[in-house]
Amino acid sequence: MTEAEVELEAPEEPVASVVEAASSPAPTSENDSALEQLQKEASEMRELAQRKQAELENYRKRMERERLDLARYAGADVVKEVLPVLDNLERAQSYAAGSSEEQLRDGVAIVHRQLQEILKGLGLTEVESQGKPFDPHIHEAVSQNETGEHPEGTVLSVFQKGYLFKDRLLRPAMVSVARAPSGRGGEAEAEASDPADPAEKDESEAVRRQD
Repeated sequence: MTEAEVELEAPEEPVASVVEAASSPAPTSENDSALEQLQKEASEMRELAQRKQAELENYRKRMERERLDLARYAGADVVKEVLPVLDNLERAQSYAAGSSEEQLRDGVAIVHRQLQEILKGLGLTEVESQGKPFDPHIHEAVSQNETGEHPEGTVLSVFQKGYLFKDRLLRPAMVSVARAPSGRGGEAEAEASDPADPAEKDESEAVRRQD
């Protein structure tokens, strides 16, 4: 190879580098704008998440306040319904001095019926007890009485009425329950000592007369 050939081949490597550099993409302003757009969107999403979190916290606090108010004033409607009964009792008290015993009794009966109607409208019902079979779910037995006139387990008397509020037991009825007689006792002993056959009775009487 001559010196001329060597001089011609030498620039090949720098020329390739220049071509490669020219073919590679150069940084442009489009990349910068895309990055700025992504940063902007991320910032907006962060602000939206913070705003939603604040709204959720405010909603939770509002629900808690409403729950506390509901628990505090839950009986307001019931009290409002009973106020007419209180009014009538106060009127009866003011008229008591000039009223007869019968008038007072009638007035109390009217107020009692009024209160019953109000409570019934609110969902209160009386537990059926008198003459019904004893039910441990709605009855509370406070005594047992032996009797042959009623089946065992029958409610004989009610000491305190029981009530249901809608489908829930509010208070069981306190009752007396029938129990079967434990035995005939003295009556059975008397029959055993007394001869059942009339002929035996006559024979015994004749023996006593001979003596």
